[in-house]
Amino acid sequence: MSKRVWHPVIYWRVSGMRQRIKQFITALTAKITPADRAFVKQYLTPAEERLFWQMNRPDQRHTLNVAYTVLRLIAGRAQIRRFVLIKSALLHDVGKTKGDVSTADKVITVLARRLLPGPAARWGRPGRGGRFANLRHAFYIYFHHPARGAQLLKQAGTEAAVVEIVAKHHAAPVEEDPPELIILRQADDKN
Repeated sequence: MSKRVWHPVIYWRVSGMRQRIKQFITALTAKITPADRAFVKQYLTPAEERLFWQMNRPDQRHTLNVAYTVLRLIAGRAQIRRFVLIKSALLHDVGKTKGDVSTADKVITVLARRLLPGPAARWGRPGRGGRFANLRHAFYIYFHHPARGAQLLKQAGTEAAVVEIVAKHHAAPVEEDPPELIILRQADDKN
């Protein structure tokens, strides 16, 4: 029997689905422990904490997992601004607030972004309403949450380095990216 050979683009799009399925299951079972709460309090100001707790539980769990992954990735690396990086990990998705997007709409947007990234990015529109409007709003949030989050963090008085990392965490990598942004992207991709 011959081994099936996948087209590289199809393989890339399908291979990422395993990670997305894992994320979906994690989202359905998301819990926040007292240790997690203490960790958040250790790194965030009261204004930033309010933004953190305004995310839905799965996004809170995701950002905590990203922060814990960051800690593993930077072990033994002295040149990294650890506090900036952990804070960025905890806050990178604050542009997604509780009630903005249903779980079903989030699943659809993630799948569409993976399979049809160009059309998915263009389809989003802000504003909730009926089922169709809510789905378009979900696409809008998915593609614009970095800018929304950066704006919220600026208003909360968060330091510029964190605001910049949050704003750029979904942008295409460029040579000038700070190491903290590169590590955040790696940790985000793993979670």
